[in-house]
Amino acid sequence: MYCTSSTDVSSGILSCLSNNIRPDLIENIATRYKFVCEHNPTVRERINFVYVNVVLSCVKLESQHIQPYHTLISQLCQILREQIPLSDNLPLYFITVVLLWPHQNLRLPECESLGRYISLMKTAYHSEMKEVMNGKRPVLHFFLGKKKGYERLVNIGEIKKCIMVGQDQFATVWENGKIWKEKKVEELLCRVTGKVKGDFILAYTCIPNLMVEVPPLFKSELRGHAQGSRVSFFIGFSLKGPVAVDINSTTTAA
Repeated sequence: MYCTSSTDVSSGILSCLSNNIRPDLIENIATRYKFVCEHNPTVRERINFVYVNVVLSCVKLESQHIQPYHTLISQLCQILREQIPLSDNLPLYFITVVLLWPHQNLRLPECESLGRYISLMKTAYHSEMKEVMNGKRPVLHFFLGKKKGYERLVNIGEIKKCIMVGQDQFATVWENGKIWKEKKVEELLCRVTGKVKGDFILAYTCIPNLMVEVPPLFKSELRGHAQGSRVSFFIGFSLKGPVAVDINSTTTAA
């Protein structure tokens, strides 16, 4: 394998975002994975190639080393049709849920299996990460944005840029929810609608009859919302599954 040890796993590739790795270095990783994927790659290497394209799009969207969005989606769907080693389940289903959340320009048959992919991801998460996390809240790596293609994914770094505060201040506005009221943040993210059911929200999608169970990031946000009531919220994507943040009552039809 031509990549460094930190980037031969999906978590290492994702960490390039939080570690502010230079775009040219990520391009180098993308180039190496492209070469590997042209020469009898393993399933893991193909999954990592998907990751590095997504990460590179976040830091340098205009890069010539990024695969066309629909080409990457096709490659991902091909992987989903194959036999997947158990050790690759979590990274595969996480990036699948992130990329295949339905929208008007992406309504593939695989999108209709979104609920199944979320279930498989949660199972893999509890199997692999339970002892590591030990009650910790999982990191939200991406949020659902308003744009198309790669730009539909908003990474946490873009959220931080919207408010320009120190790490301590960011943690405060994150915990109290004030971050979601920032105009620049609201302009970036796509507000989804759904209805309250138990401790979850059934999120509506653009696919008829496809609703996805999404828990709140903070359970307290569901207090005051009656069972069956309509709500709107932003969606964050963690390795444990999608979560709802900034939950508000709404009367808007789905």
